[in-house]
Amino acid sequence: MSFVIPMVIYMQQQLAQSADKAIAAQIQSSLSVKQPCYGVSTEQRHDIFQLAVAHTTIDTADNYHRLLLWLWSGVYREERYLALNAGEYYQSFINEQAWPIYSEMLETVDGADVGDRLVTNLISPVLKQHRQFESDVIAWRDSDNKWLRRAALLAQMNHQTETNVDLLCDTILHLADDKEFEVQQAIGLALRNYSETDFPFVDQFIKTHFSRLQPQARREARKVSMVLSVDS
Repeated sequence: MSFVIPMVIYMQQQLAQSADKAIAAQIQSSLSVKQPCYGVSTEQRHDIFQLAVAHTTIDTADNYHRLLLWLWSGVYREERYLALNAGEYYQSFINEQAWPIYSEMLETVDGADVGDRLVTNLISPVLKQHRQFESDVIAWRDSDNKWLRRAALLAQMNHQTETNVDLLCDTILHLADDKEFEVQQAIGLALRNYSETDFPFVDQFIKTHFSRLQPQARREARKVSMVLSVDS
């Protein structure tokens, strides 16, 4: 018997009981998203999740996938946060079987608050171990959805020495002229992250492609060091 639905209902009930309209309005305004919020703090969500997992066993990949999708499809923003909590909590299920689930979740991302966490903590670790999914990352670069294009740039976050540098550079240059703020920001974030592994390479890459990279991307990447070239 699956306890996924009762577990989800329990968390939804706890969120509703902890709701604060004033805080919800502040959160929704700061995120600039249409999805409504309960107004439940990070600490409260953590407590709700801990109580839920203490009384429910998720011991199969199928139940893990169901739990994520049920929470992710919820009406309120905090349900998406709890989906990410669950995704990260059950470490043994962060594997190639979960890739289609994570990809499905990514299709409906509407903000960096959920998208970056999904990509960095769930998608990136799977991609690092299963490079066959790089074909999906390449496809995301040409999506009409800016969040998928952002995901293509951030998909190798924290891969360090195992980064596919050619893919990273190709993706950056492929999206160098993208007009979306979120995409340009992600170019800088990706460069800054990889600079922690190979700063000289990133420094030289920015200098070599200075005219191709937009000022916003360069500013984000330049936070690494004052050594990088100065904008004209």
